[in-house]
Amino acid sequence: MLATALAITAAVKLSPLLNPPQKISLPLDTACDLHQGPCTSLLPGGGRLEFSLEPRPIAVLKPLRLLVRATGFKAGSVDVDFTGVDMKMAFNRPHLVSGKDGLFTGEATLPVCVRDKMAWQATVLVESDGKRFAVPFRFETKR
Repeated sequence: MLATALAITAAVKLSPLLNPPQKISLPLDTACDLHQGPCTSLLPGGGRLEFSLEPRPIAVLKPLRLLVRATGFKAGSVDVDFTGVDMKMAFNRPHLVSGKDGLFTGEATLPVCVRDKMAWQATVLVESDGKRFAVPFRFETKR
């Protein structure tokens, strides 16, 4: 009985490793400006993802509010991965909390860079129905 329980527990824990979600990377939309407002991306198979950072303009070393709204599909979890476009930066991937009507919120702080301007990519990672969507958005910050 104990062996069966341990085997079931191990299978549940190892399931994501043995059967990872299908990763779908969307192309970068260079026309959207997160400094001006939310950016929207249409997902393959239907659904829409809206991403915004507040306050604007987006600044370094100040808390940012992250907002992701999933419309037309059920998002299971949402993370936002911040990376430097031209410069390697430390791991910065906050997990967002689910709210009402497909809204996910969280906070992040971007580190200061030695350059006056820094190009960033925020990749919204959404898990939904066995798929993991990676939706990239780019923006710049100034010191």
